[in-house]
Amino acid sequence: MTLIYSTGRLRGALLITLTLLTGCVSEKPVETVQAPPFVFRSLKLEQKTKQGLMDWSLNSPEARYELTRRLVRARQPDGVLYRNGKPSFSVKSELALVVNDGEQILLEGDVRLQQLKGSRLLIQGDRLRWRPQQGILLIEQRPRATDKESRISATEAQLLQTTNDLTLKGVVKLERWSKDSDPSNPDTTTRTGPAEWNLDTGLLNAEGPVLAQRLDTEGAVLEQLEGKTLQGNTRFGDLKVMAPVIVRMPRQKGVLTAQDTTWNFRTQIVRSEQPFEAELDRTRIFGNAFQAELEDNTVVIKGDCRIEQPGEVLNAKTCSWNWRTEEVLADGKVQSQVRFPSDQSVDQSPRPRKSAPVEF
Repeated sequence: MTLIYSTGRLRGALLITLTLLTGCVSEKPVETVQAPPFVFRSLKLEQKTKQGLMDWSLNSPEARYELTRRLVRARQPDGVLYRNGKPSFSVKSELALVVNDGEQILLEGDVRLQQLKGSRLLIQGDRLRWRPQQGILLIEQRPRATDKESRISATEAQLLQTTNDLTLKGVVKLERWSKDSDPSNPDTTTRTGPAEWNLDTGLLNAEGPVLAQRLDTEGAVLEQLEGKTLQGNTRFGDLKVMAPVIVRMPRQKGVLTAQDTTWNFRTQIVRSEQPFEAELDRTRIFGNAFQAELEDNTVVIKGDCRIEQPGEVLNAKTCSWNWRTEEVLADGKVQSQVRFPSDQSVDQSPRPRKSAPVEF
């Protein structure tokens, strides 16, 4: 037995096809207040737009249909989301509840939205409320989106089907790991407030506060960046943090204070085209711009570099500072160079640190 039901209340026609599982419906007297649900061995839902293009489809190997409540309970649902008539995402979960013949669909248990094109992003969660008429998918429990090298998670997430805009609510966390590395051991993490992310363009805008960290293999913080808000593009790996910005090097007790700063989490380069100042022990460094290569522990100061130590001052056109070794290389307008070697005392007993004197 096949039951076909069509309704025009949605954007287009909704086609429900249910194939009856023989012997699962018992005979009941006519006067029974509520009839038992029909049990079917297959379910197929299809929704089209007003223009006649496919909008979404959902299939299940077994379903129960309560005719009076227009309610379908489906097991192991498997579907497809369409965009402009073309497949955009595949949809899977353990259970589905279809309310009012498709007005709302609730998916539960290991919900998976797999992007079929582009970066093939996988969006997961434990519970999803889907309103097909509005093209809105709300992931209420443990939402997270993962590609080959990164993962973004939040308290709640909402995907707009027509634009691929993903709204992330609560505390948003972006994790990144090196290629072929263990995703459970990221080398970079960034935390922000609520965010808006477009899956097609990669544009990401997030409220603050912003806290980005680079970690070693044991999970200890190597560098930490703090800022007000964030604008970035996940396709290119750039995250621009708005001033005031503070970069900390915990192991060296170094601090760099800057204006708007960009962190590329793929190349691990932090850069700013605005004035900044940095301090390590008793050495202070100023400049008009900088570019820090985190993996080399080195920052290049561009334009009017100034280095101050007790009783000594150096001005140069550009400088290079290694905050691990405390070595500074300065270049002047006449190609001259000045080195500040790190303090390498033979005596290893604990004592107050002393900055190396300026040497010409």
